[in-house]
Amino acid sequence: MTKEQMKEKLGELLTDHRYSHSLGVVETAVKMAEIFGANVEKTEIAALLHDCAKQIPHTTQLEMCKEYGIPLDEVKEKELGLLHAELGAYMAERDFGITDTEILDAIRYHTLGRERMTTMEKILYLADIVEPNRKEFEGLAELRQLCFKDLDRALLYGFGLTISHTNRRGHILHNQTIDAEKYIREKLRKEENILDQENAFEKAALAVKVLDKKKAADVKLLKVSDLTILADYFIICSAGSSTQVKALADNVEDEFAKEGIHPIAKEGKGGNEWMLLDYGDVIIHIFYKEMREFYGLDKLWNDAQSIDINAITAE
Repeated sequence: MTKEQMKEKLGELLTDHRYSHSLGVVETAVKMAEIFGANVEKTEIAALLHDCAKQIPHTTQLEMCKEYGIPLDEVKEKELGLLHAELGAYMAERDFGITDTEILDAIRYHTLGRERMTTMEKILYLADIVEPNRKEFEGLAELRQLCFKDLDRALLYGFGLTISHTNRRGHILHNQTIDAEKYIREKLRKEENILDQENAFEKAALAVKVLDKKKAADVKLLKVSDLTILADYFIICSAGSSTQVKALADNVEDEFAKEGIHPIAKEGKGGNEWMLLDYGDVIIHIFYKEMREFYGLDKLWNDAQSIDINAITAE
């Protein structure tokens, strides 16, 4: 089947809005494939067909998956919005004649991701989020920039946005996405050699100085390297409003950027009542004060070594 025939058939399966989305994903994915060395022809086909099952009613998708023997776990049987990726890979093979495993896997994993994603899979996952027809949302502009500069950083940032969005909407987060996020986070840690203790403390100290200067309340610096592999240092502080939470996060990010340091991931929860900046070996939690009390991270990490910040802020 030619690409034109695919487009014609796809036009019959999708609404105009969904078809425009698919063409937007094609446009973005092809540009990314050219930058990051993926097979452009295969990427274009995967992007074109990735949502071929999207317009089928959810209950019908569930019935089709069971009829065709597509394996489903407990989460997918409850979160029916996840089924179109698995079913789409099946339909791409059956109805569009696609037999290439790379293309089918890119379609299959474009919603949840997975550990050890191929370049094409990463591109399709991200292009689906950032294509030009997407309505604006917090983090989209930053992700679009990363998508054309650093594929793995973009992927980690994209996972963070997906996880935050899923939590806000009250949906069940699939372990496949959690595992994929952890995998790419660890990959970046090892590649960038960001576990150097001295360098980690310098970053932590910089963050403390910025937060103190911008009037963050009750700033705590905790050394957690002996307790977790997540980071070497945690910083926890409070703000008097959700507006100040975001302002503090923006100030930290701006000062780090001047040093050429950018977060591996950034996440906001509860309408900016809790923001997290992950710099690999240093993780910064900025809370609206009531949220800090509710989540109780101070108590959770009570065994961590608390470092006196007075010497740092006095410099």
